[in-house]
Amino acid sequence: MTNNGLLEEVCRTRFELVRSGRWNEADEFARDAVPGLEPAALAYLPGFPETRGRSDPALFRAVQAVNRGTGRAEASGIAQRVLAAGEVLDAGAFWQAVTVLVHVGEVGLAHRHWAAAAGHDLLGGRIMLLRGDPRAAVRLLEGVRPRGVAVAWLALALTETGEFGRAHAVLETEHPDSAELCFARGRLLLAQGQSALALDEFLNCGRLLAEWGVVNPAVLPWRSSAALAAADLGDLVLARICADKDLVAARRWGAPRGIGLALHACALARGGDDVLLEEALTCLAPAAGEALRVRHDLAQLLLARGEIERAREHVRRLREACCPRWTREADALASRLLRNDGESALSGQERRIALMARSGRSNREIAAELNLTVRTVEIHLTAVYRKMGVAGRPGLRRALVPTA
Repeated sequence: MTNNGLLEEVCRTRFELVRSGRWNEADEFARDAVPGLEPAALAYLPGFPETRGRSDPALFRAVQAVNRGTGRAEASGIAQRVLAAGEVLDAGAFWQAVTVLVHVGEVGLAHRHWAAAAGHDLLGGRIMLLRGDPRAAVRLLEGVRPRGVAVAWLALALTETGEFGRAHAVLETEHPDSAELCFARGRLLLAQGQSALALDEFLNCGRLLAEWGVVNPAVLPWRSSAALAAADLGDLVLARICADKDLVAARRWGAPRGIGLALHACALARGGDDVLLEEALTCLAPAAGEALRVRHDLAQLLLARGEIERAREHVRRLREACCPRWTREADALASRLLRNDGESALSGQERRIALMARSGRSNREIAAELNLTVRTVEIHLTAVYRKMGVAGRPGLRRALVPTA
């Protein structure tokens, strides 16, 4: 068996131990099974090959804390002490320490260390994406060689800028599959409205992360993203399961970004909850694409309820972000604001029909359940599409429909 094959077999066995909560036993098994195995090889930390080289034991503990989603304060302290020591760090140690800062929510501090050290463009691209500057991330990531995880992060940045065609072309290049790539493909598909395919990618991402024992949504928020895809498909049961699990894990870890993403997912899994959406906004970086999607969903929900002034404020903030993708969405919402002066709220009957149509029921099935004619259902749905500014059922599936 090749070294790679042996390591894959060890990782599978280790995963079974991790799944039952036997973390220390899992690591001891791996070290015994592969003599000379460096601790860093047991941690999930995509990036430089150097991160699989010799590792500072304290840094390894910090990376493992990130993967396991516990001990955030200790992990942050270790990373900051390593970076503040004033010694020249090798590329692997620097990568580990800065990445730990990113995952504990200290993105600004991570950016300062990266900039001061004139760090690698790959790491800088990741930081810029999380800081809400996807165009800067694209500029940094486009020239990275070898590609590796850069493919995934570049595709994520291009998705945030609304360049879906370029993102798709990047993801079509030859590369081994990974959790990062599955996540990037899922985010692109979700942005394009291909929610069923996106859901498959997110679930596969979760399976790959589980093999490393990664349960922390700060590493990759695949469950929150899966909840968004499931909600788009009308499967609110699956959406709620994924969202609630991520919210528990995110609150246990304590980093604001993960909590904000999980709150957004919970809001959609409940069919639209403006309180949760407002809370999510307080946790996310205002300029980040994730926050802009929350603001868009909130504006859309408020418009459907007829709360015009609150909706108008969020549309204004969305346009101020000056992100081409979300500026287009803001323009569409603004046109609805101009067309409606308070009459955009759905009636009770329209809301019921919209929710049933969103869940996948046909006009005939809706008519039979509500004791209406098919023609009456069609008239109500036409009014729903006009008031919500969506194009038929595909647009309705991606829209938030108020439940009350």
